[in-house]
Amino acid sequence: MVKARVDVDGIHFDAPFTGSGDVHFGGRRGWSFATTKERSVAWPRKLKPFLEGWSDIRVVVGEREIFSGRVVFSDADREVALVGRHGDAIVVDKWGLVQRTFENRPPEVVRAIADSADQILEVMRRDCGIEGWISFGTLLGAARNGRAIGHDSDVDLCYVSEKATPAEMTSELWDIARALRAAGIPVVDRTGSFVTAMVPAPDGSENGIDVYTTFFHEGRFYATATVRTPLERSAVLPLTELEFEGRMMPAPADPARLLEISYGPSWRVPDPSFKHEPGPEVYQRFAGWFGSLWRQRRDWRPLNAEAAESGVEPSEFAGWVADRLEPGTTVFDVGCGAGADLGHLAAGVRAGVGLDYAPPPPRLRRLPENARIEQLNLYDDREVLARGALAARTAGPNAVYARHLLEALEPDGEANFWRFTAMALRRGGRAYLEGESWPRGRAGKVHLTRGGGRLRPLTVAAVADAARLAGGRVVHEEKVDTPTPPGTWRMVVEFPGAASRAPAEQ
Repeated sequence: MVKARVDVDGIHFDAPFTGSGDVHFGGRRGWSFATTKERSVAWPRKLKPFLEGWSDIRVVVGEREIFSGRVVFSDADREVALVGRHGDAIVVDKWGLVQRTFENRPPEVVRAIADSADQILEVMRRDCGIEGWISFGTLLGAARNGRAIGHDSDVDLCYVSEKATPAEMTSELWDIARALRAAGIPVVDRTGSFVTAMVPAPDGSENGIDVYTTFFHEGRFYATATVRTPLERSAVLPLTELEFEGRMMPAPADPARLLEISYGPSWRVPDPSFKHEPGPEVYQRFAGWFGSLWRQRRDWRPLNAEAAESGVEPSEFAGWVADRLEPGTTVFDVGCGAGADLGHLAAGVRAGVGLDYAPPPPRLRRLPENARIEQLNLYDDREVLARGALAARTAGPNAVYARHLLEALEPDGEANFWRFTAMALRRGGRAYLEGESWPRGRAGKVHLTRGGGRLRPLTVAAVADAARLAGGRVVHEEKVDTPTPPGTWRMVVEFPGAASRAPAEQ
C-alpha cells in the first residue's frame, strides 16, 4: 500500500503512484488529483495563494488514508481557509480551477440552477425548435441517484444538430445563444460547438450552464471535444426522461451507454479527479472545425478586468512608442489587456485598435473616442487571417504594438502573432515590442505565472529570429535595466515598404 508525505511543495509518494485521490483540509475536501507513475504531485497553481498558515490534512485514495497530519505552509498564525472572497467554501477542481461545488452549497441553490436549466431547454425548444437534454456530469448524477453530483459545479446540456457542416452547426449554436440572450440569459461563447449560459442563484452567485452541440457523422457520434465514437442514433434518440433534483428532465434514450462512452465502465463509482482526456484524433478535429475561444482565457479575463477596474496607468514603453508614431497612424495594440497603453497611444494618432483574447467588460473601458477594443484569438487561424486582412485594408500607415505578449503565448499563438503582424503591415510599417528577458538556459523550457495565465520564457535572439522569418527587419534592439530579474528588452521591427521614413534607431 502506497504511503505519502505532504509538505509545502505538494504530495510525495513512497513509490511511483498511479491513481486518484482526495485532499482534505481541516476535514473538508479541497482538491482531487490524478497521476500516472509519479512520485510527487505539486499543489495546483490556483490553490497555492490559499496555502498560508497551517492545516490538518488528510490524503485519501478510495477508502484508504495514505496521509494524515498537520502541515505548516508559512509563518502565518492561522489555519488555511479555502473560502472565496464572499466567505463561501471553494474547491480547486480537476482542471485546476477554483469552483464552488454543489456539496458546499445550500439545496435551494442547486434547485434554482436546475430551474434555470429547465428554462434554457424551453427557450431552445420554443424559439429554435431544438430538443436538448441533460448530459455529462448532470446526466451522471441523474443516472446515479437523481441528484447533482457533490463535486460538480455546473449543469451540462446537449442537443443533436442535423446540420451538414461545422459552419452550419456553429451558426445554429449562435442562433441558440441569441435566443437565450433575447430571453434575458447572458451567454459566453466558448467554441463554435459550446456556449455557457450564466444564470443567477439565490446566494447572489452567477453559475454556468453549458450547452454543447452533438452530431452524427459517418456512423460516429461526436460531442464537444471529448467524444468521437461509433454509435447508433437509437442510443440518443428519441429522448427519454430522468429525475434530476426533484423534476423530470429530458435525457438520451440509453443514458448508460453514453455515460460509459464518456466516463468508462466504472461511471457508477464517484471520482472527483476524473478528466475527459480525448486523444488528438478528437481534439484536433474539433479545434479545426469549431475553433476555441477559451484556451487560457479563464486565467487572463479576471486579470484584465481587475486591471481595468483599478485604473492602471500607461506604461513607460507606451510613452516611448507614442513619441515615434506618425499622427496619421492606426496602431494595433495586440494583447491590449485593460487598455491603458492603448488609450495613451491613440491620443496622438489617427486611431487605436486594441485586440485581446480576454478583453475587460465594456463598462470598465476608459478610452478616447478614436480608440476601441475588439477580440482577437491568436489560437484560431481563421480569426487571425480575417483580422489580418481587415487590418491590411486600413487607410494610412499602420503600426503594431505588443507589450509583454509574446512570452504569454504558446508556440502556435506566437506564430499567429507574427502572421497577423506581417498582414497588418503588408503595405509597410513597424512593430514595437517589449518583453521579459530570460537567460538562454531557461528559454522555452518552463511555464511561469504572472497573476493570470502562464508565461513561456523567450530570449531576445529567438524573438529577432521569428521577426526575420515573418519578413521583418530588426531596426532597433535594447535592454532596459530593471531592479530585479527578469530583465526587459525592446525591439522595433520594420516591414518592407514602410510608410515611415524614420532612420533606424541607434
